[in-house]
Amino acid sequence: MFEFLIKKLKAHPRKIVFTEGTDPRILEASARLLSGTFLTPVLVGNPAEVQAAAEEAGFNIRGAEIIDPESFADMDKMVALMVELRKGKMTEEECRKLLKQANYFGTMLVKMGYADALLGGATYSTADTVRPALQIIKTKPGSKIVSSCFILVR
Repeated sequence: MFEFLIKKLKAHPRKIVFTEGTDPRILEASARLLSGTFLTPVLVGNPAEVQAAAEEAGFNIRGAEIIDPESFADMDKMVALMVELRKGKMTEEECRKLLKQANYFGTMLVKMGYADALLGGATYSTADTVRPALQIIKTKPGSKIVSSCFILVR
C-alpha cells in the first residue's frame, strides 16, 4: 500500500501541513519526509520555537516551511474567506480568533491552496482535528459520513 502512495507522490510531490509544529513526533516525521523528495512539510508555529524544539530533539528540519499564524502575510485574505465559507455563522472577529489556533489555520492553508493535505492529532483530539475540516472544506457532495484512522507502526 505505501509503495503505491510513495510512487504516486514522487510523480506529483505535495505539501502537507502539520498543525503541531513543535511536537517531537511531528519534527521526527518532518525530518524523515525531508530526506525524501515527495512531501514537503509545512509546520504551523512560531519559527523560533519550532527551530528550537527541532534542535532540542535532534532533528534536522532544514527545508521545511514554517508558517506562523501571528505573522501570516495573507491573514486578512484568510479571514475574509473563512467568513464567506461560514456564511453568517461566524463574525470576522470570531474567525480571526479561531485562526490563531493551529488546527483552523492549517485547515485554511489547505483550503487556500498553500498545502495539499493536513495531518493533526498528535496533541489535538480527533474531534478538534476533524471539526475545522468539516466546517471549512466540508465533505464531498452526497457524502455525509466521515472517518479517521490511525496508522501504528511497531
